[in-house]
Amino acid sequence: MTNSFPFAVRLIGFSPQETEIFDATFALGQGKGYGYFRLDDDNLQDPDMYIANASELKALLTLSDLRPSDVRPALLVGEPPIDVPYVRVERPIRWHRMFDALDQLVEKRADALSKLEASDVVAVPERRRRDRVDIDLTDPAEYRKMRAELIHGGAVLVVDKTPAFRDFVAELLVRSKVEVLWASGEAEAEGACARQRVAVVMINTSMTEIDPYRLCHAVKSVRPNDRTSVVFLTPRLNGYDPVRAKHAGFDGFLTKPVAGHHLVSALKKFMHLTR
Repeated sequence: MTNSFPFAVRLIGFSPQETEIFDATFALGQGKGYGYFRLDDDNLQDPDMYIANASELKALLTLSDLRPSDVRPALLVGEPPIDVPYVRVERPIRWHRMFDALDQLVEKRADALSKLEASDVVAVPERRRRDRVDIDLTDPAEYRKMRAELIHGGAVLVVDKTPAFRDFVAELLVRSKVEVLWASGEAEAEGACARQRVAVVMINTSMTEIDPYRLCHAVKSVRPNDRTSVVFLTPRLNGYDPVRAKHAGFDGFLTKPVAGHHLVSALKKFMHLTR
């Protein structure tokens, strides 16, 4: 059985060295033909499933906070220090067993999604993208900051060579009655943000005519009280410089091409959208 769309996996609690091994192994492809790829920490796409390091208590706490389900299942690697209700594979990792477990979760997920569609229930976006720093010692003000209310109102601005992607976004948001603007250059984008409230700016980083980092900083500075979010639209490989992006204040990225449901789910992280 083959699948042309790889499943997005969010890793929790693994070292950089282990993360690189996951990336390399996923790139080879194994199992029944399902493909898998790891979501970077700043990737706004919702994961299809989680893989957590069972020996790290912090990873288990983060996983619990994310509330895995049959629709977005979790797989543990190793022996957990506490009893948790998730599928598990032993260490050292035997990759054929890892892929067997992932393939089974994919099939269980497909069954759960079909039942959701039949009942007209909507799956919710991922609740938290940032790791919880600790349980007891985090400043409550930090949690209040993380839980800031979503923006009500405001447009979405697409910065791209042509209006094609803008039209795609506008069609997705027509029921939410959100205005979707288009700009083909930096000055035009800054002007749009100065004239009206813009909730989210989506910048195609492949455009050679713009500096996405400079533009990111600029649109956030035009009307700082509007709390404008900036999302980069990047190619899957070498799409942007993470250090420069964070310094400019970007809020995350999506890889192109991006499916409509992933795009809407990402926008819901920053603005209120009516169903």
